[in-house]
Amino acid sequence: MQLHIWLPDFRFSVTSLCSVSVLGPNLYLCARLPASASPLPSIRLSVSHELLERRRQAMEEQQDDFVPRLGKEFQTVDEAWSAWRDYGERIGFGVRLSYGHKNIKDDIITSKLFLCSCEGKRGVDKRDHLTKKPRAETRTGCQARLKIKLDKETQKYKVVEFVSDHNHPLQQPTCYLIPSQPKIPEIADIGIHLADSLGVQKQVMKYGSAIAMMKYFEKHALEDPSFKHFEDTSEEGEIANVIWTHAKMIVAYARFGDVVEFDTLFGTNNEKWAFGIFVGFNHFREIVIFGAALMCDQSKESFEWVFTKFLEAHGGKKPITIFTKQNCSMEHALEKVMPDTRHGLCTWHIEQNCVKYLSRFNKDGIDITGDFKACMYRYEEEKEFEDAFNALRGKLNGREKWLEIIYDSRKKWAHCFMKNAYTLGILCAQASVSISSNLKAYLNCKLDICRFLEYFDRDLDENHEREIKSESDMASKLPRLKLNVPILREARKLYTPKVFELFQAEFELSGSAYIECLEGDTYTVAMCDIDNETPHKSGRVVWTREDQTVSCSCKKFEREGILCWHALKVLNREDIKVIPPRYVLNRWTKAAKDVIVVDLEGRRVIEDPLLDVRNRNADLVRILTPICGKAAQNEEQSQFLRNELLAVQQKYEEKYENLPM
Repeated sequence: MQLHIWLPDFRFSVTSLCSVSVLGPNLYLCARLPASASPLPSIRLSVSHELLERRRQAMEEQQDDFVPRLGKEFQTVDEAWSAWRDYGERIGFGVRLSYGHKNIKDDIITSKLFLCSCEGKRGVDKRDHLTKKPRAETRTGCQARLKIKLDKETQKYKVVEFVSDHNHPLQQPTCYLIPSQPKIPEIADIGIHLADSLGVQKQVMKYGSAIAMMKYFEKHALEDPSFKHFEDTSEEGEIANVIWTHAKMIVAYARFGDVVEFDTLFGTNNEKWAFGIFVGFNHFREIVIFGAALMCDQSKESFEWVFTKFLEAHGGKKPITIFTKQNCSMEHALEKVMPDTRHGLCTWHIEQNCVKYLSRFNKDGIDITGDFKACMYRYEEEKEFEDAFNALRGKLNGREKWLEIIYDSRKKWAHCFMKNAYTLGILCAQASVSISSNLKAYLNCKLDICRFLEYFDRDLDENHEREIKSESDMASKLPRLKLNVPILREARKLYTPKVFELFQAEFELSGSAYIECLEGDTYTVAMCDIDNETPHKSGRVVWTREDQTVSCSCKKFEREGILCWHALKVLNREDIKVIPPRYVLNRWTKAAKDVIVVDLEGRRVIEDPLLDVRNRNADLVRILTPICGKAAQNEEQSQFLRNELLAVQQKYEEKYENLPM
């Protein structure tokens, strides 16, 4: 169950029964589990957006040096613009120029207005109804602004109007993804990656792959206190299996580890170990990585060890559902390590095997693969499935053994059996999708293990960057409403853009549906289809007025955490204009990441321990790049800057060469 604690200024949500105390002015919460409680990997503390806004306001009050107060003076308009842009970078919003006035006689600017990039409203376009995928809204009518006016006596520009309040979410301060802010050059991280690459190569040459891999893990453990790695040794004392998790993975699993997929890829390095990866969906429905492993074989013992250590790395928290490819050893290991976790088979792999084993029977107008896929997805009732599968058996007449093998696992892949399972719609996902094209290029080449791990770390960083960009887009863009109704306006505030689009699509379908009352509060909801060509199936919905609960036979909410169009039609009939709170799954909301994740020792898990290093590196590059670009235009200036930089380098090495990094 969940215990919600309301304070005057903040809202916290604590998973599982526990005692809570407020520690110090930073408002960190420490939760201690009672002895009777089941072990959990972490305590999740949900913090509302109001807390973030208050902390930003406090930062504004404390940092008076960059806040453009009324009466503050600037020498030039460019200086004022630079200050406004710097203020936006620190607080977390984009900026843009507005109108200004000039003196006609001497052409001197007498006043200038600077705005938030979200000021104004997008004009109505007559072609909007023809647009299939309208662009997101970037203008919210924000009134934040800074106006300066020339003082004739001092000939300086003075702030005469300053509005600091915004009507939209702010981004992370100093976010380089804000359009109006200086961009971090792509070269910013090259120095870091180059140093790591050289270090890895030297260690492999000196110690060999196994020891170098251990040193590689030790290096990560020093940089990241939450980094965990486990090694399994064979009877000969050689490393047989390895599993590891970064802080990013631990935080992601604490937030989104309810549904997990595990997949293995072979030929990842010259030692021919199997590479195993645990993945899931974040609140943007993007792939996130929870853990990674290297395995010497596919035995039941290896899988059992990997699954056990994966849970140990995450404090014992087990997923609600886990998906894997079809593998007997893997299935037996899961039954032992995670007996209460629902096990499903990845339908993407099954479809590949369907083509591999059954496509040769597609002859004379008989579509065997089509019939099998119908058994996978089409039938709602088990009897319908059994009848269709028996008909498929009759067509093949025992000519393919794979059909009987996959039938034995039907409860792990057929829709009629899995429709009640909590899957988040991950049935057709595959773990290898989470590996970027950059990493795929190294899956079958002769890399030593450490070099492969290095490329995997880079892919993990790129995956994290994609999530940061999605967060930035969510803060600066609003999905377009197809209908301006209360329930959609509320959904847009609650859900992330991707999930809102899915919810809006369901609501749009409900508008084309008709409803029929069967008895009491039980309804049948079906699609109005004049041409009898609709693929949408009817649903039987039960509504309870007393506690405002709605249950549909399609089980979409139980399966994916989003209300179906059948349920939304009934809510509309009952004049319910907002989403009942129990049907807003927190993992799909914008607040899904507004949490502090701590381990069982009470230490806060820092998602990106090297973030400060990256920011300092990017800041230095941002300063040097424009100077180098200007100096490069002239031989004399270029030589001057080069000499100065060499002198600075020498002074730096003399002062800090022997100091620890």
